[in-house]
Amino acid sequence: MKLYIYDHCPFCVRSRMIFGLKDIACEIITLPNDDEETPTRLIGKKMLPVLVTESGDAIGESLDIVKYIDETCGTPVLTVSDDSAIESWMEEATNLIFPLAIPRWATSDFDEFRQDAARQYFVRKKEAVFGSFSRLLAETETMVTEINAKLEILDGLLVRQERVIGHVSLTDIRLFPLLRSLSIVKGISWPPRVQEWMEEMAVKSRVNLNDNIAV
Repeated sequence: MKLYIYDHCPFCVRSRMIFGLKDIACEIITLPNDDEETPTRLIGKKMLPVLVTESGDAIGESLDIVKYIDETCGTPVLTVSDDSAIESWMEEATNLIFPLAIPRWATSDFDEFRQDAARQYFVRKKEAVFGSFSRLLAETETMVTEINAKLEILDGLLVRQERVIGHVSLTDIRLFPLLRSLSIVKGISWPPRVQEWMEEMAVKSRVNLNDNIAV
């Protein structure tokens, strides 16, 4: 199997997690961010992740990939119910996490940005949606204060989360990539339970955090 990704992308992280959680081998291919031809050839549009299965079929939605691998490769691990409170938290927190993370991704040393043209492609596309990166960076202090307060709320929600050894929920699959995205931001105050959960999930899913390149 081949999994086409961008390293920074939280949706790609979702698809990478299931392979780590289930200890399943897969060839990971990081595409340049401006490569429109490859994903379009595979699924008809410029979007990642894309999984090419052993039979040659291409699957292009992150959660579809997760469910396919969980259901067809060994014993399922997605057996825990979704957590509606954490799902609601994510809906609100996303509005802060992406404006904090995206301008930092643009200046970081991810493989998909090795070529300057690929980096500039990303900047053009994202600034068209989120606005000037310089403006977003200037608002860092305010946004960090807000997300720190929300992380305190998440800390309490994680304490109540259902825990089954070796098993996860789709809520976990959605939450970890958001926290990984946030880990590239300096000044985040990680509550103890959130940090413990995030680091534990990074090990289990074999997807690194970005705190070592935080800016």
